[in-house]
Amino acid sequence: MYIIDDGSNETVWAFNTRDLMRASSCDHCTRIAIARELAMPGVRELIEPYKQVGQTLAMAYGDRFEADIESELRASLGEVNFKRPEGQDAFADTIELMQAGVPVIYQGSLRRRHGLSMFTGRPDFLVRADFDLEFVAGKLTAKQVADRIGQPGYLAWDAKLASTPKPHYLLQVALYVDALDSLGLKADGLHGLILGSRTIALFEEGEIVPAMKQARAELEAGFQLVASGDLASFELKHLSLHCDSPSSCKVCEYPGLCDHDRIATDHLVQIAGINKSQIEKLRKSGITTMTSLAEATDEQRPEGFVPGSFDKLRKQAKLQTDFANTGKHEYRLTEDPEIGVLPPASAGDIFFDMEGFPYFEEKGGLEYLFGAITRESGFHAWWAHDRTQEASAFEGFVRFAVDRLTKDPNAHVYHYAPYEVSALTRLAARHGVMEAEVAWLVAENKMIDLYKVVKGSIMVSQPSYSIKKLEAFYEFKRKSIVVDAGSSIDEYEHYRQLAKADPKEAQRVLQTISDYNEDDCVSTLALYDWLSSMQGAHAKYADHVRSLDRKKSERAADPDDEDSATNKAERELAELQRATDHMAKAIADWRWGESAEADYRATVWQALMHSVLYYKREEVIHWRERRIRRDSTDDNLHRDRKALVVDGCQQVSESLAGLSIDPQSKVTLSYRYQIQPGQTCFLKAGEAIFVRFNYGANQQETDLGRITEISNDEVSFDRVTTLENSAFMPNAIFENFFIPARGKQDAVRDHALELANEWVSPMFEAPTGFAALDLLMRRTPRLLDSSHLEPVRSEDYLGAISASTARLNSSILAVQGPPGSGKTYVGSHTIAKLVANGKRVGVVANSHSAVENLLAGCISAGVNAEAIAKQKKTGDSSARPWQTPSTYGVMANWRAKQTGGYVIGGTAWTFCSPKVLEQKLDYLFIDEAAQFSLVDAIAVAQSAKNMVLLGDPQQLTQVVQAVHPGGVDNSALGHYMGEQAILSEDYGYFIEVTRRMHPKVNAPVSWLSYQGRLHSHEDAAKRSLANLEPGLTPVLVEHFGNSSHSPEEVEVVVDLVAKHFGELEASEILVVAPYNAQVDSIREALDAAGFADVQVGTVDKFQGREAMVVIISLAASSAEDAPRGLEFLLDRNRLNVALSRAKTNSYLVYSPALTRTRFTSVDDVKCVSRLVGLLEFA
Repeated sequence: MYIIDDGSNETVWAFNTRDLMRASSCDHCTRIAIARELAMPGVRELIEPYKQVGQTLAMAYGDRFEADIESELRASLGEVNFKRPEGQDAFADTIELMQAGVPVIYQGSLRRRHGLSMFTGRPDFLVRADFDLEFVAGKLTAKQVADRIGQPGYLAWDAKLASTPKPHYLLQVALYVDALDSLGLKADGLHGLILGSRTIALFEEGEIVPAMKQARAELEAGFQLVASGDLASFELKHLSLHCDSPSSCKVCEYPGLCDHDRIATDHLVQIAGINKSQIEKLRKSGITTMTSLAEATDEQRPEGFVPGSFDKLRKQAKLQTDFANTGKHEYRLTEDPEIGVLPPASAGDIFFDMEGFPYFEEKGGLEYLFGAITRESGFHAWWAHDRTQEASAFEGFVRFAVDRLTKDPNAHVYHYAPYEVSALTRLAARHGVMEAEVAWLVAENKMIDLYKVVKGSIMVSQPSYSIKKLEAFYEFKRKSIVVDAGSSIDEYEHYRQLAKADPKEAQRVLQTISDYNEDDCVSTLALYDWLSSMQGAHAKYADHVRSLDRKKSERAADPDDEDSATNKAERELAELQRATDHMAKAIADWRWGESAEADYRATVWQALMHSVLYYKREEVIHWRERRIRRDSTDDNLHRDRKALVVDGCQQVSESLAGLSIDPQSKVTLSYRYQIQPGQTCFLKAGEAIFVRFNYGANQQETDLGRITEISNDEVSFDRVTTLENSAFMPNAIFENFFIPARGKQDAVRDHALELANEWVSPMFEAPTGFAALDLLMRRTPRLLDSSHLEPVRSEDYLGAISASTARLNSSILAVQGPPGSGKTYVGSHTIAKLVANGKRVGVVANSHSAVENLLAGCISAGVNAEAIAKQKKTGDSSARPWQTPSTYGVMANWRAKQTGGYVIGGTAWTFCSPKVLEQKLDYLFIDEAAQFSLVDAIAVAQSAKNMVLLGDPQQLTQVVQAVHPGGVDNSALGHYMGEQAILSEDYGYFIEVTRRMHPKVNAPVSWLSYQGRLHSHEDAAKRSLANLEPGLTPVLVEHFGNSSHSPEEVEVVVDLVAKHFGELEASEILVVAPYNAQVDSIREALDAAGFADVQVGTVDKFQGREAMVVIISLAASSAEDAPRGLEFLLDRNRLNVALSRAKTNSYLVYSPALTRTRFTSVDDVKCVSRLVGLLEFA
């Protein structure tokens, strides 16, 4: 930033997107920059030595890319329709060209004065509202859209050589959008980026502009302070000389100054493994420096710290302060260190490292380099630059490893950190190859994580346990100029930009990454040798192997054992893979990229093939994740929302010591654990869990257990173990949740193979007459008279939907129903009309409650209860108005007796039952289809001629264990809608009217999730509360250091409930929170205040519910504090569900620090935009 003279008498500041990135999260960065520009005494002299030399990509390559796309667009439009400002006043010329209506303006000039800030910039393309940009046959073209002709304004587009969007790119486009808006020349529509990967990234204005404005406001607060004449806070003695968080240093101008000042002030953040909440707890207790922690006594342990956790931090601080004082690195062996069971060296050992690119344009990132060395040979590298190459590289490394380890049974694959095992498991599932081989590597303990060995064996005098920091102990010298994993990602992005523009330079960049990966592999070998040299290394290995073999034999004899279940699932998956071998061969040599239509057919063929494997693959992944969690380090489990480290828990059941019974006898023990600062428990009371314990040398095993209670940051759980293992205390618990597919597996296998048999090959068009194929191919609904869908007239959605449904011809129809739009009403009344015409209808959903809700609607719509049948949920003895056959056989007999139309309901298991499949239905309605898996839809599709999907992908969606090949990890409606946020009228119906939400409640919801197209029915506007304006009310609550639980917000929530209680029934007030800890705290506080009937829960509990007043508590103090990050806390779908429960009023209780975060990703920008944008509706 710098001061400019714009002709006014005010001090005006120019800024760029980097300034916005810094201002978004860190006052230190902004204040230092302002002080520098004000020439405050001593500031420039202090910061100059720490000034970073900018390292940017060669501009020539960006200019070449920009020139190429300019030429392509010019050719697409012609000279008349493609103009560039040519005069001396580019800003005035740009406005003139827009007013003249030129379709595309290249390198226009925009500026925007806002307060004391001034932004000037040159968007690469300003595109008239009725034009779209897209790549056709690899060339950028502009296409006029007929139904937008005449719409006013322009859209902002920027070209970037990078292959994926970056946060500052979005802020830059947002600045252009804001500038257009200030001129009154902004169009309604999607703004975009043209990327070096020759792809397009589109953004809604609401996804990017509010975050930019929030960051700009933080800048302007500093500018206003200067304008007021108050310069004291910019004096050197008052400036903070380090970022609030080390993570902010990634965008800081002077990160070296930050590092220096943290050392100079002996900041607690330097301690390896410490978290923000722990730092705050220590500060409040008077422990403010690393030295004071190192010297702290047991009596100084803050309340809320278990002794073990406090002592571990204290020992770590002591090691680091000793190094600071002496300059000599030290390490200490832990009690019973894991190096005791470290395998001895073997000739076939492999030392392995992977490089990944998280910003790859396809979901899940790209694993682009698999590197390995052995003791007797050089570096081996398997490269991948796209998905097909990724599969080949992955397969190449795994074959190399398995072949080598098979020849040398004593050899292992050594790596550092758990990423490699997780990635190999994920890749096996993603590509559907080498699954048995990866399973063997994991099951036979061939993958040895040296990070786990280090953490389980030693403490070191370094601020982190990265392999780079450990190299000081074994004096390893690197040859690569790439310094860390983040830099390798940047270098790979550089390579992708250069690949076509300058192949020779691109190859040089790849070599630097190769050198970095080789360094990591060689360092892993050196680390192994260092660990092997320590006292006690390998001493217990032989006994450890014998123990593992004994346990393996015992498990093989126990069919209920988890490892036996793993092996069984893996065998069954292999059998299913053999059943689909002929489908795999059909696309083995597919020539991808020659035809988009043919490629899509091949993708659908893949989806069919992998749908057969989906359920069993999910089961294999479930058991494998149990093993990964079992062997994970505590710090990795801290980041795992399905796990909780409980080291230091207390046994509350009686001791079993001295009992003279069989050591293998099963016993149940009870434990209590106090949740520590920085921990979040996502597990819930009543959930089944695995209970992990250390049986020696940091070797972990698990028992089964269950959470019994969660209250006041205390977790109580039971554990079923053997008497022999009862003395080993639990150190972690994690989720044990899996629902076996059972009959769904056979149903999807049979139908998918039947469809493949009818199709023959993806070289041909997929056959018609199958609803499942219409779903997979995303075909528009096929009607009996081959006409178009019935149009909606005067908001009569029921009339249009029921008419179109009646004319379906072995096809599919989708209905997207936003909150309160009457989706259930429309669905049930459509079913009633079908039944009246003698049609046989099925109703399926993920939950019994969703099915029964729609069946109840059918009765209300006029269907005779005697013409409806559904089995009860197991264990449910309550009465139902419809028929409740006890078995599928009884249901089949009931159906056979029906002489007219009827309805049957159930979950997917019902419609996969052979007895149900014997009689084909005319229609199958899938309710909550955005949560109903695509594979389930394929499985149940054979039960009916036609399918109707009811749901909304903008609300809660389905959850899967992993990314699966062929896109079968999507939901049914999510797949059918593809990239559409709003269902196209060619594919079905988007119900644009909500009858629930008052217009002022609906406005933010419609902006957030429905592109402003959802509006309120006139009757909804008639509801209101006395003396209170309807709408969204933000409630700002200052707090610090809270992650999943905020006492400050709990107090405010109770006050809000009290305010409305009495005027409203308890059923008309809902309280929503994102985390179970906050839900539990609010529940207890409401009960204590006499509001026991007011319901509290997460959004998962309340989808489909409504109330006059909804109170939402976000709980987390800041983005950095938020468990699972802003992507979870401010997830668009979850916010949509929470806000849209309200009829007249919603409250958003939040910490103001949530609007400030370091933009590490595109999603961070979008998340902050959501929150800030919602607040603007208040």
